[in-house]
Amino acid sequence: MKKFAVAVASAIVLSGAASANPIEELRAGLYAQGCCGFGSDKEQGVAFNGEAVFSSPRFLSVLGAPRPVVGATIASDSDATSQAYAGLDWKIDLASRWFVSVGGGLAVHNGETDRYDPVADAGRASNTVFYGCRVLFRVAGDVGYRLTDRLSASFHWNHISNAELCSNNEGLDQMGLRLGLSL
Repeated sequence: MKKFAVAVASAIVLSGAASANPIEELRAGLYAQGCCGFGSDKEQGVAFNGEAVFSSPRFLSVLGAPRPVVGATIASDSDATSQAYAGLDWKIDLASRWFVSVGGGLAVHNGETDRYDPVADAGRASNTVFYGCRVLFRVAGDVGYRLTDRLSASFHWNHISNAELCSNNEGLDQMGLRLGLSL
């Protein structure tokens, strides 16, 4: 798990250093693991999230100027799934301080990728999520409120799964709260 966390932190630092666009926002949060959506509810506990959001490069204006994001979600339970991800995030301002954002991309996780075997896996089927692939699709969304010009709080949900591209596709959902700091 320590190697995974170091690899994620390195990827975040390197992606910021290699990009011509500065980091626009940093986000951090606490999620309920394995709840609230389309994925499996086999995992318990909490997960810690950190994310860097970059300014949208000009060439993405044809897509509505989404902002590139990189981040990681680290599960507190050693048997639960952690992930590192990258993708795009579209933010829409609503009433004066309210906003929503939706995003998508790819995630790399440390969960189970072996094909589920009803005989061999019978003892762990109730507490192991079988993802099928190491790289998964990720969708996410926030409903948030700007507390100040630079600080926001949001209710966040994210889902990872393989979209039926691999043999197993239980998926995972996480939901929680996070803070954002505009730089």
